[in-house]
Order: sequence, then structure tokens, then C-alpha cells
Amino acid sequence: MSYAIILGDFLARTNYEDIPADIIATAKERLLDTIGAMIAGRAGWAYGDALIEALKPLGTGGSRVLGPDGESRFPAARAAMLDATFAHAIELDDGHTFAGVHAGAVVVPTALVMGEELHSSGKEILTAIVLGYETVYRMAVAQSPELIDHGFHPSATCDTVGAMAVAGKLMKLDAREMANGLGMSALQASGLMEATVTGQQSKCVMVGSAAFNGITCAYIARAGLEGCTSAFDGKTGLFQAMSKPIAAEEALKDLGKVYSIGNTYNKFYPTCRHAQPAIEAALDLAQEHGIDSDEVDRIEVGTHRVAYELTGRILEPRTPGEAKFSIAYGIAAAMADRGVAVRHLTAPYYTDEKYLKVARKVTTRIDERVAAQYPKRRGAAVDIHMKDGRVFSADCFDLKGSPQNPVGYDDLVKKFRTAAVGLLAEEAVQKVLDLCGSFEAAEAGELLALLNW
Repeated sequence: MSYAIILGDFLARTNYEDIPADIIATAKERLLDTIGAMIAGRAGWAYGDALIEALKPLGTGGSRVLGPDGESRFPAARAAMLDATFAHAIELDDGHTFAGVHAGAVVVPTALVMGEELHSSGKEILTAIVLGYETVYRMAVAQSPELIDHGFHPSATCDTVGAMAVAGKLMKLDAREMANGLGMSALQASGLMEATVTGQQSKCVMVGSAAFNGITCAYIARAGLEGCTSAFDGKTGLFQAMSKPIAAEEALKDLGKVYSIGNTYNKFYPTCRHAQPAIEAALDLAQEHGIDSDEVDRIEVGTHRVAYELTGRILEPRTPGEAKFSIAYGIAAAMADRGVAVRHLTAPYYTDEKYLKVARKVTTRIDERVAAQYPKRRGAAVDIHMKDGRVFSADCFDLKGSPQNPVGYDDLVKKFRTAAVGLLAEEAVQKVLDLCGSFEAAEAGELLALLNW
């Protein structure tokens, strides 16, 4: 059987009661963490208002968009697209340990917006979140690293299919409709890695659009239109065109027995994931040895090819997008301020000579030892050479918040509070935390209503 038919059958027949309790608990964490990323992105991304205004001529509707304007309402697919764009806007959204894909930014907004639209129960929404992650991760892992090597952005492509899975589950599509919708979403899946090179602000819109396209395909499938069920593994299908031939049975092995959502990392710095091992290693060294940036002679970073190409070449960012994709600037901010925050993506920071003079001291290269472990492990080796001749060295492969170096729920709560401070009232913050923690008994509308300020 084809990939779409096998996966469609699984999505249609899997219900809340079939999912282990620990996987449901993880889904609640993903819910909370992504809401925090949505808030931070809506507040911290400079183009949020402009994007909302740009889309209003295309039609308004009944679904709310989070943010300062509680009156901004769009058709559900467009609202999900906007919320997903915000979730990915400043690189605080979660991702898969090694497959280079961000599922939560699209899966969670799609589940919440469609859950409100369809009056779904909390259990149904949590189920859809788990299945959305499973859909995205299975597809991305099977194609890693060839998908990126061929120039396609995993989040934009795989999340289109994930959004369809989420919306289709909440619409209660049957197995045939699911397979049709999955096939149609494969035809719509697109997105290029070139968005990480120029026009980085377009990258989050590209990922957000995956939600719109996936939801659209679910509606089309519900209407009974035939889908291209060979769109994944056919002779000229998505896998062949974008990555490599993939056997459906292998990619979907142990489906329903082993859930992939646990292979998620949390981000604690608003930068590209590929830059973060170097940033974290430098930050750890600075904190451990009390390093003063002014006393640093040079900083040498060794990483793998993808990290070098995406984040190793920019020393002096000219835009917020370049600031997110610069190992050198991220290290400079981390060493100077003992951390990287959303404020570091604003012009007063990334144009400040305080940071730039440190960034210019950073040299990034491809390190064969680090590269040999990619893509299973994405890391960096950092050597900080001091003016007095001392050298401090550290490797970082297991970032804080990764499955190999996990954080507790309290850390996720702290991260959420940091995103929400000054935007949501304390009462609203606590209510969001309470609702996420017991979402089985909650409703999406009750939660979304709290995300306006």
C-alpha cells in the first residue's frame, strides 16, 4: 500500500484512548511551549501588524488571531496561518532532534484554530496534536538529510502535510478521505532553504503558509475530491522529487507503537537551531570561567556543513533575520549579556559596537569531527583564545532542552512567563498554565480568548 493510504488509515482510527498517558503529557508541554513562541513572535516580530493588514483584503472571518488587536478575525485557515507565522517568527519554536523540522509552530496553531472552529473537545485537540507531530516527524526523518541537501525547507514542506493531518482528524475524516487529503497536501508542500539566505523574514511566512495549505486540503478532501494517493512514494512523487526513494513500510514502521513527539527539543535562544550549539558552548565557558569579552583575542568555532552555510558566515547582522542566523553575533550577545533574548534581534542591539567587536573575533569553519556526527547529532566545538594566552574549549552536542539534556516542566513555565510578561495579565498567564495542564477538559476558544492584549 502507498504511504498516504497507510498513514491515512492510522490517522483516521487512532483516538485519545489509544495514546499512552506520557505521550499526552508531552503534547501538553508542546501546547504550552508553542503558545509561548506564538506570543513572543507576535510581540517581537516587527512585521506582524503589516502582515495582518496585508491579508485583510483577502477576506475576514470568525477566527481570532492572537495579539494586541483582538478584533483581527479571519477565516480559520488564514488565522492558523498567521498564528503559525508568529510561532516561527523569532526561532523560539520547538523542533525535531536531528531532522531539521519544526512541527509545533504549525501543528499547534492549526489544532487550536480548527478546534475552536469545529467545537472540538480538549481530548480531540490533544489527539490531533500528537498525530500532527507524528505525521511531520515521520516524513522529515525519512528524508533527512537529503531534503535539506536538495534545497527544500523541511518545516514548510512537511508541516503542510502535518496541518492536513491535524485538520482532517478534527474534521473526523475517514481513512479514504484522510488518504486523499494527505495526497493533496503533498502536492501543495513547498518551501525553499534559500529563505535562510536572503529575505529571512519571509521564512516564517513560508512556514505559516503550510497551515493554510494543509487546512485547505482537509476541506477539499471532506468534499469528496479524489486525492493523489501516490503523491509521496510514486515514481514522480514527493519523496523521489525532493529527497530519495522511500519505502512506505520502512518510514511508517511501528506506527502507533512508537510515538515520535518525544524526540522534540525546546529552544531557549531566539536563533536558528544550527547556531545554538556554538552559542551554548561559548555561554557555558563564559559563565564557568568568568570570561570578559574585552579580554578575548579570538574565538574559533567548528561545526558541520549545514550549520556553517546557514549561520557561520554572517559577522555583522544588518537585519533581525541575519541576527537569528549568525553564530558570531549570537556568541557575542551571549558572552556580553550571559544569554540571548528577543531584544537582541532588534536594531539597537545588533548594530551596537559592543557586540560587533566581539562578533568580528569569531571564525567559523567546518570541523570534520563534528561533521561526522551530523545529522544524528548537531553540535559545535568552541575554542576561546584569551589575550593572555589561555584557551578555554568546549563541545556542545546536546543542547539544553533536547531529549538528551531535558528540562523540567518548571523550565517551560519560566520560558512561557518570560514570553508573556508585559503582555498578558498575571491572571491570564496563570489561567493559560492551568488550561494547558488540564487540557483534556478545556476548549480551544477558552484558551485563545486569553491570548489577546
